[in-house]
Amino acid sequence: LDVLQSRAGTALRAEHFAAADQRFVRTADLRYFGQAFEVRVPLADGDFTPAVADRAVAAFHDAHEQLYGYCFRDRLEQQVEWVNLRITGVGPIRRPDLRRAPATGTARPTGERPVCFDAGADYAPTSIYWRPDLPAGAVVTGPAVIEEYGATVPLHPGFTAAVDGYGNLVVERKDALQPESEQEGRLPYIGARS
Repeated sequence: LDVLQSRAGTALRAEHFAAADQRFVRTADLRYFGQAFEVRVPLADGDFTPAVADRAVAAFHDAHEQLYGYCFRDRLEQQVEWVNLRITGVGPIRRPDLRRAPATGTARPTGERPVCFDAGADYAPTSIYWRPDLPAGAVVTGPAVIEEYGATVPLHPGFTAAVDGYGNLVVERKDALQPESEQEGRLPYIGARS
């Protein structure tokens, strides 16, 4: 285990995690002799002693019983096999602060082109928007296309896209034929504007 932990520490240092910030999680994969599946259990830190091994086997019996409804704790003839020893190196990262999107500017189309939203209908003249230019609070009503470097959002007729305070697009369907309580079908666009 010391060799594995040393390797994990070297990998974390290569990623610029200071030794004081590194954390290591020790686990073992155990199974009963003849089984084709393992159960992962925690291992105590420190030297690998018979007491540490005994605690891991006891944890395995408990976990096996919880998962499968039985264990062989009291059947000494049923061997426990050690399949894998693992060390997981953890280098904590700080979550980034979310930046609010600016609320200045106006949603203005960058152009227009014909787009087919329904194979049974004609092409519709469609406004094109450049997403990085859409400020927080802007609302675009379909038919429209919102373009950006890594994605294109076709906004079908009957849908709107609102830019929230963090630059996300919140797409909603507005169908006059449905009751008001069923109109809110929010589909968040995943990914913040950079």
